[in-house]
Amino acid sequence: MRTVYYGEYDHLDRVRQERVRRMERTRQVRKQKLLMIIGVMILMALSIFSVKAFANTDTTAADSFGTKQYKSIMIYCGDTVDSIAESNYSFQFRSVGRMASEIRSINHLSADEKLIPGNYLVIPYFDKASGY
Repeated sequence: MRTVYYGEYDHLDRVRQERVRRMERTRQVRKQKLLMIIGVMILMALSIFSVKAFANTDTTAADSFGTKQYKSIMIYCGDTVDSIAESNYSFQFRSVGRMASEIRSINHLSADEKLIPGNYLVIPYFDKASGY
């Protein structure tokens, strides 16, 4: 035989309300996580876009100078980096001093290092004919 309970159902209502609150809180947390992920993705996309937008992708300036090439020259008695830069200077380097500093940088030379006759130096130059 069944027993019928005619008492108060407050306990069951409280359990049901607690379950509804937990489900609502879970939905809220999921929504916050999703918004956070979307926000991070948007920030990443914007940072990548801004880096690409502000990067110097202007190839016309380099193409107007031609392509940078390198050649090897022999050092003779009395040669200095400055004299070699002066004899191989072209306007793309803007000054003989800049070309001399680039020659020193390419060949790993210090400012006061003496050149040894018979050795070779790598010299940069611009060549318009060797375009891609």
